[in-house]
Amino acid sequence: MDNVLELARKLGQEIRGSERYRLLREAEKGALGDPEARKIQDDLEKQLQKIRDLELAMKPIEVADKHEFSRLQELAARHPGLQVLLKAQTDYFEMMNKVNNAILMELAPDEPSGDGD
Repeated sequence: MDNVLELARKLGQEIRGSERYRLLREAEKGALGDPEARKIQDDLEKQLQKIRDLELAMKPIEVADKHEFSRLQELAARHPGLQVLLKAQTDYFEMMNKVNNAILMELAPDEPSGDGD
């Protein structure tokens, strides 16, 4: 198991050294250091949590709540710093999905050869 943990640490170091990780951290600092972007992001997260809570409680979601969520999504989509952050997040998550898929492919059972051996 020590070997597996060491490989995981090395993978983490490689990911931390990747361009996509660096760009993600820069975008986070830039966007979330901007008070306007931070407020939009915080308000959007609060509204999303409110909607999730209503769904979990099986309560109706008011039209006003849906409109507010849409309004905040539009603000976030138009904010330059949040656009950069979203792009960096998308690129980073794409990389991590590829990493996870590569690991899963190695864990998949071997296919039977089908030749009766």
